[in-house]
Amino acid sequence: MKTLNTVRLALRPLSDADLPTFARLHGDPEMTARMHRGALGADEADELFCDYQQAFAANGFGMRAVCWRETDEMIGECGLWMRESAGGYTLRYMLFQNWWGQGLTGEAARASVSEAFGAIGLDALYAVAMDGNQHSVKALLRLGMIKVEDDHRGISGFGRYQLTAETFRRPGD
Repeated sequence: MKTLNTVRLALRPLSDADLPTFARLHGDPEMTARMHRGALGADEADELFCDYQQAFAANGFGMRAVCWRETDEMIGECGLWMRESAGGYTLRYMLFQNWWGQGLTGEAARASVSEAFGAIGLDALYAVAMDGNQHSVKALLRLGMIKVEDDHRGISGFGRYQLTAETFRRPGD
């Protein structure tokens, strides 16, 4: 299964060995405070992890572990996830807080979006973010995403964003 490499990161398919790190990422209330759903319990994290792995196995793409290339340490997740309620494939990402502020979210997201519009051949992608999560909103806007809904799923301040292959800002644009 394909790994996406950037200058500093390797985005690789999730392996069973990643589950404890994944559960810690999704179970941390501080990490998930800016998300509408909040922290996941152990069973919920396990279920989501299995869903991610099954979708990747079925499609050949999806959510990946984001790893620091120098050490192969899993520092987060990034990739594509099918969400009918959001309009199709959504870009998802989350990094442990100690990795914030270094441009890594954008680096990982750009690799995933480039694959989506290149090798996978999607026409459009979506993303959702709480308005109060300014780091996430800025990352989406830097990719060229446009906000198309303010109160997604009836949740105040829960924005839905869209990006098309035609409007994606490629490196150098």
